Amino acid sequence: MVTRATLTFEERAGVVLLEGGFITQEQLEDAKTASVLESSSLLDALVSHGMVNQEILVTVLSYQLRIPVVDLRHVDVDVDAVALVPEDYARQHKVMPLGFDTDGSLRIATLMPNDFQLSSELSSVTGRQTKFVMAIGGKLEDLINRIYTSAPVHAANAAAAAGEGGGPERMAPAMAMGESIFLGQNLSNLPAMQAVDMVTWQAVKSNASDIHMVPSHDSAKVLFRLDGQLHQMVELPLSLHESMVSRIKVEAGMDISEDRRPQDGGFSLKFGERRVEFRVASIGTSWGEMMVIRVLDQSNGLLSLESLGMETGNLKTWRSLLKLPYGMLMVSGPTGSGKTTTLYASVAELITSRGNIMSVEDPIEYRMNGVNQIQVNRAAGIDFPSGLRSIMRLDPDIILVGEIRDTETATTAVNAALTGHLVLASIHSNDAASSIVRLLDLGVEPFLAATGVIGCLAQRLVRQVCPQCSVSTKATVSEAIAYEQEMQEQAPEFTSGPGCNFCNGSGFVGRSGVFEVLSVDETIRRQISQRASGPEVRETALGNGMVPMRRAGMQMAQNGKTTLSEVFRSVFFID
Repeated sequence: MVTRATLTFEERAGVVLLEGGFITQEQLEDAKTASVLESSSLLDALVSHGMVNQEILVTVLSYQLRIPVVDLRHVDVDVDAVALVPEDYARQHKVMPLGFDTDGSLRIATLMPNDFQLSSELSSVTGRQTKFVMAIGGKLEDLINRIYTSAPVHAANAAAAAGEGGGPERMAPAMAMGESIFLGQNLSNLPAMQAVDMVTWQAVKSNASDIHMVPSHDSAKVLFRLDGQLHQMVELPLSLHESMVSRIKVEAGMDISEDRRPQDGGFSLKFGERRVEFRVASIGTSWGEMMVIRVLDQSNGLLSLESLGMETGNLKTWRSLLKLPYGMLMVSGPTGSGKTTTLYASVAELITSRGNIMSVEDPIEYRMNGVNQIQVNRAAGIDFPSGLRSIMRLDPDIILVGEIRDTETATTAVNAALTGHLVLASIHSNDAASSIVRLLDLGVEPFLAATGVIGCLAQRLVRQVCPQCSVSTKATVSEAIAYEQEMQEQAPEFTSGPGCNFCNGSGFVGRSGVFEVLSVDETIRRQISQRASGPEVRETALGNGMVPMRRAGMQMAQNGKTTLSEVFRSVFFID
């Protein structure tokens, strides 16, 4: 007996396109391969690789297979429909509720619109008849992540999700904008502990880097920093703000009776198997106590140097510097520019081959196997200078210094580099050349800095264009002039994102680093010993082939990874 394998819906669509002469057999096979490599659907692979026009695809699906089609990038999503399908179920079965038809049936996007068993099961789950539509124009899983992170749920569901056991492990990852409305209900009706759990869980789900709790004269705002930009999430009564701040201070080991002087602390939470650290800072303002919480999600793991966005030439230079047996490497940039991530990614490449690696940090943002990490604890007499001196007695091969911020730390770090150790440290400066000048300003003798420093890296973070809604666009007149001055060529067409469901209308998803790497040679050593200015050192480095950050950013824009306006906003210098 011969059994015939049942074709999936996408395979049926591929056959129809092939038989209709819209694609060739070779194109179909290439699309299947691409869909596996890119973790995308077969139909999206056909469109994204230019094998078939999207309008033709919609026509084939709608008229020949009688399947309605929806473009995930621009479809309107009804939050009441989202509330009917539990998030875990939507993720498991790859279905996205979109809204309601005129007859009251639930419209659901899927990649398998001919799965009648799933349709029947969803009708039982939601209590409504369901109608499937074919999802195209992006990854369905990405839209599920985005919508269930930002859409409200019914208050009863939110309360149940937040209330089971009182722990953040059971938080429902949903949120509604509006006065005191969060996770679909009014936070002012909740205990402070539960409200804190909701806010912290939502921050983790949203990949926020910081949570800001800011009081004003009659209310307080909770803001998340997403991709470097602050977004208001909810407005709270002052009484709830004060209760939540007190609760967080208890968790972070801070003094709840003191609300005038600055305080620092930290705490950690587990969300299932996911462990997240929170670093807390508070200070009294004229309207009350303001608090900022840095979110350190360690479940994402360490990034590699390649994944940071470093250009090939910079990556080669930086790795060659990391291979040197001793000397000092500095990573510079403003707060929040990813310096610590770059330091960890650099050290991670040396763990297996360079012996005893030790660090002194404040705080330890990521715990690394193979690195002996020391936390600054001033109450116990451990600060950066004393920690460094202690490390020197423990036979280290590589030393990581969390931040150079004073004369004693700077001098001790340079001395460590001169005594046969590879030292990596972060420092605040505008560019790679000025980090050396900053070291001299902190009191390091020029002849010591000239001998000890072997390289500097400066960096910024720029937002990346959303791949789902990216379109070609022409530069504005001012952008074209700036591009042509820097690149010495005519401005080409660039890429931008008008906004879609996958990027919450911003046109950007995620961030990438923009770097410049300065390798210290004999000429630069002479300049350092003679106290040359930052621009003088920079000119020498450019003559040696260093690619400046501004040019690197424009190259990223040229390659479609970001926009010129984003480069001008993030990679800013006062010349």
